Amino acid sequence: MTEPFGHGRLIVYQKGMRFVALRRNLLDRLTRRVSACDHLERAAESIQVNIAHGSSTTSAQERMMYLGHANGSALECAACLDVLAAKHLIAAGDTLPGKLLLAEIVSILLAMHKTAAGRVREPSARYHTRKGNLFDHEDLDVYQLSLKLTGWLDPILTRLSCSTDLRMKLDRSTTSIVLNIAEGNGRFTAADKAKFYKTARKTAIHSDALLDLAAGGESADTKEGREWLHRVAAMLAALTKTTIRK
Repeated sequence: MTEPFGHGRLIVYQKGMRFVALRRNLLDRLTRRVSACDHLERAAESIQVNIAHGSSTTSAQERMMYLGHANGSALECAACLDVLAAKHLIAAGDTLPGKLLLAEIVSILLAMHKTAAGRVREPSARYHTRKGNLFDHEDLDVYQLSLKLTGWLDPILTRLSCSTDLRMKLDRSTTSIVLNIAEGNGRFTAADKAKFYKTARKTAIHSDALLDLAAGGESADTKEGREWLHRVAAMLAALTKTTIRK
């Protein structure tokens, strides 16, 4: 059957559908759900919806906006996979097929953005980073430190006598730091990038308060994590200023 809508014929959209299926298979294998699972489901859907909107609009400005949203969501998906690996819910090697597929999607979206003023096309573009990672946000020290924090948190929380609700809030807030850094890095304007970095910093401060509550005050168990959060907040403040100046 002939595809009635233009976005269905786009290679990037078809690759996005492949990722949706891959995402479903990964999540079905998990022994427990965490905040990153829900984010992964929503972000994968967001890639497709924004590609469809970008394909259908005749406005170059709107097209660039939708492509930016799709690109940010693709990087959010990659960050979700990193979080699941950091929490040892998925083996790092098992996330590679999904991340490679996302890298292909990002490559096409970046190339489409460069030609967004004209009609929708899918030129090829090589996507690589200075440090040899799949994605630019993986080069950021603040991203790696935030990711390390999510992996550190789970075993620590089992030793603290805090409520299940507080554990869930800490999972959501620390995961949010990682995802906002990744998605912000994928946005195409300095204003958009800065907005996500500011949100990540606010969430780091929020996480510090939650960790304090979980520990019931000063605790040797949480000292390392709180020091990381302070560093993350300082690094995000500097990154926001640098981004705005560009």
